[in-house]
Amino acid sequence: MKELQTEIRPQWCPGCTYFADLQAVYKTFVDMGFDETSLVVVGGIGCTGRITSYINLYTIHTLHGRPLPVALGFKLSNPSINVVVISGDGDLLSIGGTHFIHTARKNIDLTVLMFDNFVYGLTKGQVSPTSPHNLVTSTTPQGNFDEPVNPISLALVSGATFVAQAFALDVNKTFNIIKEAIKHKGFSFVNILSPCITYYRAEDVKTFKNKIRELEDQYSTDLSKAIYNSTLYHYYTGVFYKVDRPTFDENVLKGNIPLKTELYQKERIKKLLQNYS
Repeated sequence: MKELQTEIRPQWCPGCTYFADLQAVYKTFVDMGFDETSLVVVGGIGCTGRITSYINLYTIHTLHGRPLPVALGFKLSNPSINVVVISGDGDLLSIGGTHFIHTARKNIDLTVLMFDNFVYGLTKGQVSPTSPHNLVTSTTPQGNFDEPVNPISLALVSGATFVAQAFALDVNKTFNIIKEAIKHKGFSFVNILSPCITYYRAEDVKTFKNKIRELEDQYSTDLSKAIYNSTLYHYYTGVFYKVDRPTFDENVLKGNIPLKTELYQKERIKKLLQNYS
């Protein structure tokens, strides 16, 4: 695991749930044997976007709301590469909402991990797409009047073929779910409930944790049942839906990759850079 850590120390609020999320990510990548030739991590803007600086593999920190089209480019240039998108609720469901819908419906073979902290944490706690109704934030001092986006329901109706939810502080369960999501061929979405300890004022993390329950009817292949479950289980964790369907590159590219990219090992990169020094 130490080999996956960079020299940059994680910069989140002390006690942030993202530290637990990062441990689950590290554990998954180590367990699956990923190295710099087999995995690309794409991040967006926000507190979650910092994670691209903490993982010692190929990573890219994209523009706000744009991690999915960038990830799509990586995947279609070489479908054998594992591409994992790690971003937050504001980045993926607000400015990036349209990308989320269309990447899911095309069933691009990506794994999307959303650290859902219910606010815009990096910019001081403004209301986000998943902020609960009546939540007091810096931009909703009288409470949030809007109904929140349900990420699980949105992923299901958009066409995702693997949809799950985890809780940040249960690192082992989060690790197992992320691992399953990466193994699944198709658009995989994992919403990781990660309440912001600084700006999410609806309840403290301990109270939130006590509400977490295990989803009873897991691995459903019945979309209607999965959608119904998603409307009821805000605090439930597990796999809501899993189904096999041809991916975009299987339907369209059919193995014909016009420009195949390779991920070089670090030693080869060092030698290339020496030519320019």
